[in-house]
Amino acid sequence: MLGRAMVLGQLAALGTAACWAVTSIVFAESARLIGSLRTNLLRLPVALVFLSVALVAGAGTFANLDRPRVGWLAASALIGLVAGDLAFFAALERLGPRLAALLMSLAPAFATLAGVLLLGEIPGPVALAGMVLTLGGVAWVVSERHGGQEQASGHRLQGVAIGVFSAACQGLGLVLSKLGMAGGVAALPATWIRIAVASAAIWALAALIRRLDAADLGAAVRRGWPFVVAGAFFGPFAGVWLSLAAVRLTDVGVAATLMSTTPLLLIPVVAVTERYRPTLRAVAGTILAIAGVALLFSR
Repeated sequence: MLGRAMVLGQLAALGTAACWAVTSIVFAESARLIGSLRTNLLRLPVALVFLSVALVAGAGTFANLDRPRVGWLAASALIGLVAGDLAFFAALERLGPRLAALLMSLAPAFATLAGVLLLGEIPGPVALAGMVLTLGGVAWVVSERHGGQEQASGHRLQGVAIGVFSAACQGLGLVLSKLGMAGGVAALPATWIRIAVASAAIWALAALIRRLDAADLGAAVRRGWPFVVAGAFFGPFAGVWLSLAAVRLTDVGVAATLMSTTPLLLIPVVAVTERYRPTLRAVAGTILAIAGVALLFSR
């Protein structure tokens, strides 16, 4: 039974990676149409509507939640979904997508370390080997240079520090989420709390820095609502829900490693939509990562 739950958790982690692959494409188009600020302000409340409908439909309850667990989940939202996401966008501006994504591949390492310290989850040798192979394959693919496509700005050292901070926030956020789900708390209500807290924090921050007046959200909704709705469904709704289901059922480090395969899942999508021909390095890195995933599932 324990083995079956672990496999389900690992499948949920791969499902998370697939959702984030879709989200990255949809939100890129949304940001192009209405800007990243408007996209970020709209995506979380829309996802909260999806989560609320799922709860009303009977997919979960708040029965096992108490104040300490809500506190862990709120902290995980502020650290992972707010600080982590904002830092990632800042790293994108300073480093460009390639280096920022490469630094994000450190998130499973931080998740594993936090899992050891806070949860006592110590990966065995097979799990460690699978994680190293998977992350090595992802990093090898992501670190490939594409001539003329990288437009990294100045402040490179600052950007690297921000990118590492973002990865640490993402990893720690997953571990805090697992602490918040201890005692039988289901993934859906835990996701609802995280998204609600993150949504309130993002809107409060935008109001604090006087960006709400300039957002013109009504016009943004009219122009970009299909992309915002689709991105919210696959990202903060399905993606975050699956990610919490994954960390609830399997080790946090393993789940985070499988979630980091999003860049590999994007390769066939980009090959179709942009007529991109995968390089030998991309194929080899993908094969290496698949071997690591197979090891993780073989435990």
